[in-house]
Amino acid sequence: MNEIEKDQLKLEFKETIESNSGTWYSNLQFLGKGGAAVTYLMLATNGSNEGTTFALKIFRRVSKPERRDAFLKEVGFLRTCEHPCVMRVFDEGLYQDDCPFVVAEYLPRTLLDVIRSNNSSLVEKLSFSLQLLSSLNYLSELDDQVVHRDIKPKNIFVKGRSCVLGDFGLMKLVSDQSADEQAGEFMKQSVGPGMPFFHRTPDLVEYAKGESQLSVASDVFQMGLALAQLFTGRNPQKRAANNQHLSKVELEKLRFVPGMLGPQIADLIKNMLEFNPEKRISVRDALAVCSGLFITAAERSNALEGRIF
Repeated sequence: MNEIEKDQLKLEFKETIESNSGTWYSNLQFLGKGGAAVTYLMLATNGSNEGTTFALKIFRRVSKPERRDAFLKEVGFLRTCEHPCVMRVFDEGLYQDDCPFVVAEYLPRTLLDVIRSNNSSLVEKLSFSLQLLSSLNYLSELDDQVVHRDIKPKNIFVKGRSCVLGDFGLMKLVSDQSADEQAGEFMKQSVGPGMPFFHRTPDLVEYAKGESQLSVASDVFQMGLALAQLFTGRNPQKRAANNQHLSKVELEKLRFVPGMLGPQIADLIKNMLEFNPEKRISVRDALAVCSGLFITAAERSNALEGRIF
């Protein structure tokens, strides 16, 4: 199989793959394809996790070795994470000698599904928000801070009333401010399902142009877009002029946030969507504000119904 054929990698039903741990995984169905990898629902057929289904993500862009490095960086990072709201990795390996793969928890429901169902309570929405801000705070407090760069409802997974931030394929270490992805290369690489087209930030645009450094404040802006969609049903980011990724980021007026805490929630989101990163609320302060709002909502729910959820 040549490089072009491997770029179009496809597993057959029940095809098996062995991981580094000696666990065998059998393909059940195709789940999705991104710019650099393809994901399948797999069943562990031996070992301590036998009988458990997982999402197995295989790198497929053999013709793009630089993307392989990014994929391996993502896997290596996730293997070290210890936060419950960051995607957990269980296993890894190599398929056909040059296609690395990672085995993660299978979480079929996303925050986008939650938004579309439109049946979550205020307490549930605030709980999701608090967990997500907690994950960002964790990333910002690592010895080497991490910028996710691709935060959007489709990349946030929901398990019951728990939220998990996933898809770190575009992650960037703050200490690594090299120009390898500047001058628009970052946006070119992110074309496809992983493209942050409607979740761009002023910071990312300037960084891609080589005009500024990147910081964790960019993720606060992206999370603000996601939370705006969670609470109002609409992402306020306007379509880029002429569909150009590097055009100026523009926002519509934030839609009405219903409920007694609506004004305070709207203020938090607006502070997260501040264009100037130096004036934008920090992730630590956003976490503190959201925590207060969640506790208030929980107290009211408990007083009225005797329960929170």
